[in-house]
Amino acid sequence: MKRFWFFRTNLRPLEYYHSFKDLETFKKQSHDFYLLQGIWFLENNIFDEVTVWRLKPKGKVSDIVFDVGGKKFIQKFVDNFSECFNYPAPNISFFRGGFSEYDDIIKVNPKFFGLKLYLGCIGKRNFPIYSHLYDWVLTETQADLSTKSGRRFIPFYKTANPEIFRPLELEKKYDVCWICNEQVRKGQEFFVKEISKSKFLKGLTICHVGNNPTLIVNLCREFGVSNISFLGSLERPKINQILNESRFGLMTSNLDDGCPRVITEIMCSGTPLLVRKQTRLLEYYRKFGVVVFDDSEVEKKFEQAFKIYDFLKTETNINMHDLLTMKTICEKNLELWLHKN
Repeated sequence: MKRFWFFRTNLRPLEYYHSFKDLETFKKQSHDFYLLQGIWFLENNIFDEVTVWRLKPKGKVSDIVFDVGGKKFIQKFVDNFSECFNYPAPNISFFRGGFSEYDDIIKVNPKFFGLKLYLGCIGKRNFPIYSHLYDWVLTETQADLSTKSGRRFIPFYKTANPEIFRPLELEKKYDVCWICNEQVRKGQEFFVKEISKSKFLKGLTICHVGNNPTLIVNLCREFGVSNISFLGSLERPKINQILNESRFGLMTSNLDDGCPRVITEIMCSGTPLLVRKQTRLLEYYRKFGVVVFDDSEVEKKFEQAFKIYDFLKTETNINMHDLLTMKTICEKNLELWLHKN
């Protein structure tokens, strides 16, 4: 029996998708590519069992098990990750987030976990402290692939749930949809300052989507920016609608942020993407009608993008259907993991 294990996080709170108790609802409403990838593995007979390991929240909680064509997709809750040693060993283990608890259990018995994949997170957790514990360090930025650090890097690709993010024929209300939460690594001050300096950017109709937009609201007051509408935190189907009502999606994260999930959500909505050069991004995604701008040429690049909007829109939709499908992305990841081993 081929088993795939995915260690999702060391955080204990439940996610919204843990309320989904049947497979079809989960597939239609979960945004989490990592978990959807596991289901794809089962549906396509790559693995016979997939287990997602999470630390148990306070209160009583039971494992969530989906039947996928006679195979099990298990969301398992444990008090300590060391409990995994009580179960049959996996062929591949995927460790997401770079938490120290992962290192602790691997040190006990490295061979037990099969092929070990590390995908870090923000800041210091982008790279493993103990590189030798992992077979491959997965990266979502092109710069890491040419590093001389001695780590074994390969790309990690992802896409968005096609049940949620897809093109809709809607009238355009906004020039730019800027999606970011209340975190300084998202480049808020940088972009608000750029708007304040540019007549062209001040003339755009911009909407912001994200939780607690206080930081950006205060920045707008400070720099005299008044052309941003704040829509607040929205459910993902609503975000897809807003993206389809926008000419461009915008991503302004700095290098302290991991490759934002929003990037592929924007692309899958069929909306061309404006992305800051220092945002973590693999070369693969630049085939999708993406406009990359350096900090020194924001106004110039935005003006150029709007002049060729129709071309970018067409390119985004064509490439999305060919290169961002769940099948294409999952197969790319598998090929790298297995053939590089």
